[in-house]
Amino acid sequence: MPSDGERAPGPPLQRTPLSTAFGSHIRQIRLELGYSQEELAARAQLDRTFVGRVERGEFRISLENAAALARACDVSLWKILQRAEETGELPTKDPS
Repeated sequence: MPSDGERAPGPPLQRTPLSTAFGSHIRQIRLELGYSQEELAARAQLDRTFVGRVERGEFRISLENAAALARACDVSLWKILQRAEETGELPTKDPS
């Protein structure tokens, strides 16, 4: 059984605009803070390889793990998603 921060073996999940945008912003914030993937993973209590795959958008990350990464970066999860929306990386809903 996979531990927290890991998923069961199987085919990789397809990247989505949300997972790609979230991972990209986590990476940007991590680099701004000067953290290595290892340090961010330790702060979030996740595996380093998991953090790398999240940064590449390879996971549809759970809210719990997304929140853990946001807390480890000392930023709200909402701010990360808002930042992705403001940069146009997330698809917007048709207002009609």
